[in-house]
Amino acid sequence: MDSGVELKFRSTSQCCECGPQKSPALCSAISATSICANCFDMSVTPGTRYHTLLNSNEPPDESELTFVRSVASTVDASLEYLDHEIANLPENMKRLEEKRASLLSYRVRNNAILSLLRWIPPELLREIFSWTMPLLEGAAEVTLGIEQTPWMLTQISSRWRAVTFSTPSLWSHIFIDYRHSHINPDPSTYSPSLIKAQLDYAQKLKIHFYGSQGIDLRPQIDMFKLLSQHSSRWEELSVGLTAEMVPILMTLRDRIPSLRRLWIQWSTVEDQSGVHSIDCFQPASSLVDIGIFNEYRFVPVLLPVHQLTRYDIDCQLEEHIRVLKQTPNVIEARIDVTFDEEAWSDSLETVDLLRLRRLYISPAGALKYFKVPSLEELALDFSGEDILSLVRSLLDRSSCSLRRLCLQSPTAHTAIESLQYCPSLTELLILHDDGSRRDEINALISALTLPNYPGGLALAPQLRLISFGCDYESYLDYEAYLKMLQSRRGAENCALKSAALLIVDGLKPESETVRSLHTLRQEGLDFLLLEGVRARDEMLPWDYSTLWT
Repeated sequence: MDSGVELKFRSTSQCCECGPQKSPALCSAISATSICANCFDMSVTPGTRYHTLLNSNEPPDESELTFVRSVASTVDASLEYLDHEIANLPENMKRLEEKRASLLSYRVRNNAILSLLRWIPPELLREIFSWTMPLLEGAAEVTLGIEQTPWMLTQISSRWRAVTFSTPSLWSHIFIDYRHSHINPDPSTYSPSLIKAQLDYAQKLKIHFYGSQGIDLRPQIDMFKLLSQHSSRWEELSVGLTAEMVPILMTLRDRIPSLRRLWIQWSTVEDQSGVHSIDCFQPASSLVDIGIFNEYRFVPVLLPVHQLTRYDIDCQLEEHIRVLKQTPNVIEARIDVTFDEEAWSDSLETVDLLRLRRLYISPAGALKYFKVPSLEELALDFSGEDILSLVRSLLDRSSCSLRRLCLQSPTAHTAIESLQYCPSLTELLILHDDGSRRDEINALISALTLPNYPGGLALAPQLRLISFGCDYESYLDYEAYLKMLQSRRGAENCALKSAALLIVDGLKPESETVRSLHTLRQEGLDFLLLEGVRARDEMLPWDYSTLWT
């Protein structure tokens, strides 16, 4: 190997810095084949192979490893000698520490040549980089800037920079939120130049843009216009509209051929002022997933309803029926009936949703207007209605077999009767957010425990998954919950394989209970225990809400 470096071994009597007064015994801390730090020449000839390895991320050849390791060994011995000098010669501390720092830096650079990172192929680096991207669930905390991923990855090395810039998926998410001025004190710091660069590096785009009437609208409008210039590459759009943004949105008709997912919301009632309808999305030939949260008043949005596979809108029941009877391909639906000031007419027609497999509906009384022969999963918010008769009527009318049932704050009676009526159920999920029903939830846990159920029989022995989620303050009897899981795991006729306990706030289980729950996991139960924001995010899909909104 043309190393370009000499390892100079001199006697201590010839040492330029150690001097003739130093005896060989003083250097006893290093091996006979090494030299003291002051005599180790770290100069490397430019243009040599070793100089290239020290100043790049290029991997060494097998034939070069012995030399690199020998240099590392010599440096280690010299560092050991310096440690000896520092300990015994306090007056030379500053000089020796500076020399030691220099050697340490040299060793790091030398050892970097041997790093496995140099052998990682670009495709694996891309996968690793994708896992560093910020999650959008904590939307208010996502910021832009060169200190954030993916910009941060470009600052590590020339190789990482090349891989990052050549990976369009790392640049596809653009998140801009003008609502949280208390977190981003100066929203104008969303840099147009950074956004323009990101738009250039990306291919398909996932746009999350939320406007606000509470701050200067001009930068918001300019930024939305910039993003709209690239609307042909939009795959996803999650937008919090202001009235001023709607005219820009309306210009995008016939300019969003790749848009597959759409979420629209309004921040204030003033944002909807003067907006009568939105029709730019009707020609979107790829749009299959739609979510609209009107909240304040219903604003019609014309859609390519015949091609939708997911539907999530809050509006009047009559409007739901009008749209859904034109959606033969919808597979998942969140039907939130709002803005109805009068009782529903019996003359409203029943809608056949032939392919629908997953349904959330509120209030449950709207169930009677739908027929769902392929339904497998149902989520309901208990609101005092006769849910049992409504569910029975739906299942009888549709001739479907439920596999999964999610109930929000049900009575124990409702949950038990539902399990008895639907022997096909294998998954039960209970969302609890009502402190007044703590006794009901704990009564359900008791009923699921063996052999507490009347007659000594197991309630719903076919259940493979039982999950409880506490969206606000938890009122669960954790010891009773543990006993329920233990009893069902130990019963020969019970099918329980998975369970989850999600606690957003309130009292947590005692440490002994947690240890026993983890013991169940070690014994084969697929068990998930989460707290706080992570628990809330895990619960969102239970009623078919989406995380990206």
